[in-house]
Amino acid sequence: MHDLTQHRYFRRNQRGRDFVVSDLHGRLDRLDYRLEQQGFDPERDRLFAVGDLVDRGDNSAALVERLEERWFFSVLGNHELMLLDALADPGARVLHEHNGGRWFHRQPSGAQLYQGTLLHQHLALAFTVETMNGSVGIIHATAPSDWRTVQEVPMDEGQWEELVWDRSDYNQALRSPALVPPVRHVTRVVHGHVSCEQAIHAANRFWIDTLYRGGDITLIPIPALLGIPEHQRSSAG
Repeated sequence: MHDLTQHRYFRRNQRGRDFVVSDLHGRLDRLDYRLEQQGFDPERDRLFAVGDLVDRGDNSAALVERLEERWFFSVLGNHELMLLDALADPGARVLHEHNGGRWFHRQPSGAQLYQGTLLHQHLALAFTVETMNGSVGIIHATAPSDWRTVQEVPMDEGQWEELVWDRSDYNQALRSPALVPPVRHVTRVVHGHVSCEQAIHAANRFWIDTLYRGGDITLIPIPALLGIPEHQRSSAG
């Protein structure tokens, strides 16, 4: 879809720490503040975003351009998908603008093309991040029942759309967490997309989009998703 990479695999970080961050929506200020709190070291640490870097906040362009940093990675969110749809088809511009994308369309065409190119070059539908205690999948809204599907099986446009837009598993997590299906062949899966007051955990899955209903972004050391204390991860790494 839009010639984006479907899946990207990251080996275990043996030099530093790995973090996952919730939907940022242009809030570069909150991201930088939280990274400073954590003592983030760009020479050793890595940051993985669940998508929706853009729209609504004041620094969407700067967040797209941060993808050029070798320590920052993001999967595709529905807001990036709307942006790319609008670049490819002017008829899709109204939907993007209605969902916070006016900042993008007010820019000169050269800036739009540059940011679109960065998204094409750096985004993927899903990531797998290996750790010493298992693997963590990152995908925006929902996941297939078997993680190997997104890793190995080419998916069509309708499947991509579902994985960046669908809310049904999140809604199930709110109603009956015990009925949420786990994702097989991966240790944990992290999603964003649906605004929540605090991170939601059901089966082996987390939804962490806390910016608007919760009042701030969520930044989690990946070992915390696996139940490993940070000091234990650091001493082992």
